[in-house]
Amino acid sequence: MRRLAILLTFTSSVFAASGPEPKDVSQAGIQTAFRILQKEYIRSSDLTFDVLNRAALSGLLQRLDFGAELVPRTSEAKSGALSGVQAELLTPQIGYLRPREFTQRETKELEQHLRDFVSKKVGHLILDLRSPAPPGDFDDAADMLSLFVPKGDVLFKMKQMGQTTSEVETNSREPVWTQQLLVLVDDEANNLGETMAAVLRQRKQALLIGTPTRGGAVRYETVPVDAEWSLRFARAEVLLEDDSSVFQKGLQPDFPISMPTSLKRQVYHATDAADVKSSIIDKPRPRFNEAALVANTNPELDSYLKRSAGQALPEDEPKPSDTILQRAVDLITARTLFQSAKIDWKQKAPVSNEPPARRAIPVTK
Repeated sequence: MRRLAILLTFTSSVFAASGPEPKDVSQAGIQTAFRILQKEYIRSSDLTFDVLNRAALSGLLQRLDFGAELVPRTSEAKSGALSGVQAELLTPQIGYLRPREFTQRETKELEQHLRDFVSKKVGHLILDLRSPAPPGDFDDAADMLSLFVPKGDVLFKMKQMGQTTSEVETNSREPVWTQQLLVLVDDEANNLGETMAAVLRQRKQALLIGTPTRGGAVRYETVPVDAEWSLRFARAEVLLEDDSSVFQKGLQPDFPISMPTSLKRQVYHATDAADVKSSIIDKPRPRFNEAALVANTNPELDSYLKRSAGQALPEDEPKPSDTILQRAVDLITARTLFQSAKIDWKQKAPVSNEPPARRAIPVTK
């Protein structure tokens, strides 16, 4: 425990955001600081070579943030999360799709659902890219984007470490979905989801709704470092068609909507076993109405008796609500209403066949 405390103290003192940055200190100054601490520190005997190395690695990973991290080798193969694409019609004109792991199998499922929506003449699609999936393969990202981007257009570019040129990914097939598109994003979107959102937004094919992304659009490589741990680090950077990058910058949504990450996870957990519509529609409390009168029941009286007996009612524990998805549906509904309300400002008033009203004649004395 004492070594761990020293490690954390040393790491925070060297890599903390407040105070001088390590890059502002000369190499000679850094070496001098190490020598002084090893000789003059109150517990210099605890500053072993192993402790200093661990502190340096911990501080470096903290500085790189999601650019590099240590992951257990047992968790490399599987994330443990549900797989497959969650698909649903929220209304007859609004489809919803959420890939959970961004795999090749989910790409095929995504295409099937899109074709089903097209055959049903669905006019709007909400693509939810907020799934907290582990980093994926960019071949799958290219396949998913090909369902939306016109044939022959550039999807994205991949710039490997140490190379001056980039590998260009181009769509070689006809898209499936060409209608209205809204994309949901947040800071848990993985590298593939964030790349898809960036490409679709830059091409002006989609509007982004949600919270800012973290800027992790990179290709990761995982290398074992010992029997229990592997190092996952960014090996290639994703560039958009204009050579711009979102790495460590992230995406700012067109419609920012705040929603706690913990609440979103509750919504996902609740809707995995139910429909997504339940997270955006509030079920009204049963009341005494004409239908209850015909059925010879009184739900309000039943609720009163249960409450008097100290029993819990279903409305006492409301289901978690997906605020971001709710606002996306509201946006589509409002846009549809405005587009359907066409006003002809040049239209003349209808001509009436009734005789004009007679003016009253004042009576004079």
